[in-house]
Amino acid sequence: MLINVMDFRERPYRWSKVLAVVQNAAEDATADDADPVPDMGGIVIDYAERECVSVREAFLWAERLDGMVTLQLYDHEPDAGEVSDD
Repeated sequence: MLINVMDFRERPYRWSKVLAVVQNAAEDATADDADPVPDMGGIVIDYAERECVSVREAFLWAERLDGMVTLQLYDHEPDAGEVSDD
């Protein structure tokens, strides 16, 4: 279940290919001004990622996951053999 989103992209208008990372939302609760995350029991996702997905796909993926997660978005860095869209 998607709880929070953090956008770390340096190119925020690029939406078709991003690196999507999810982490346990309880990790965010250590920040001074964070909302508390209730202990729901069940599945805990420490870390998972998907490369080269759209922003929409990233949100849908994170929402479908069991466990409370924070979605982090990063710029997609093409592999050495991949042609850049620039």
